[in-house]
Formats: sequence, structure tokens, C-alpha cells
Amino acid sequence: MYKRFLAIAGSALLVLGLGLTTANAQDQSAPPPDNAPQGPPPGGRGMRGQGMSPDQMVARLDQRLHLSDDQKTKIRSILQDQHDAMEKVRSDSTLAPEDRRAKMQSIAADHHDQIKNVLNDQQKQEYDQMMQRRGRMGNGGNPPPPPPDGQSPPPNPQL
Repeated sequence: MYKRFLAIAGSALLVLGLGLTTANAQDQSAPPPDNAPQGPPPGGRGMRGQGMSPDQMVARLDQRLHLSDDQKTKIRSILQDQHDAMEKVRSDSTLAPEDRRAKMQSIAADHHDQIKNVLNDQQKQEYDQMMQRRGRMGNGGNPPPPPPDGQSPPPNPQL
């Protein structure tokens, strides 16, 4: 019985010591720069891509598509324009949710086409595959349901 108590007490002290060491190490870490983003990305969207900055999205595209400097500049401009347009729609409280969603899909589709116009043929193929995979992941691997009016749904063009 006494040995069991000592084992439990020793384990508790070990866990407590590790917790304090970790907390102390975090306290002593360098503070983030003044321009570093604080907290979760805007909109609470995490890593789904929609909360990423245009620079982060260009970096992600560059990893997969090996963009030239000229392509990076053009795509960053397109993505910044998309970001600004999306923020404007998000902040428009006069729109009904379905109207807001439709407007955002239209903006995304337009910018998706603009990005494709900057890419070469091989990059376009890879970009299309990226968008298809993203669409499947965003819907649990299932194809999107058909819209109620019987038309085909627009592709999921956001990064």
C-alpha cells in the first residue's frame, strides 16, 4: 500500500514538474513581432484556406505549381482582389445568407479563372486536380449534392 502511494505521488510530482517546465519555457519565449497576427485567422476558418492570406495562398500554390516570380506577382494580386471582394460581401449585412453564398461563389469562380489564365498548361492541370481534391475534402469525400433547380453546380474554386 505504501509503495503504491509513493508511486502515485512520484508520478504526480513528475507530471507537475513537466507542466511547470513547459509553462516556464513558453513564458521565456520571444514575444511575437508587432505585425504578427494574433489569435485564429479571421472568420475562424482555420486551415481550410479561406482564412489564409493571399501571401500564404501564393506560397502554397508555389509549392505545388512551381510558379515563376511573374506568376507569383500576378496571382498574389488576383488573390488580394478576391480577398477584398469577399470581405466586402461578408460585411454586407443586407444580403440574405443564400445571396451572400451565391455572390461569394461567383467571386471565387471569377478569380479561379483569372488564376488559370496566368498558369501554363501543365500548371493548369495540377491546379484543376488541386481544386478537385479540395472539393472532395470539403464535402467529406462525397460529390456535392445537385442544386435544386437541376443545373450543374459551379466548381469549388477557392484555394
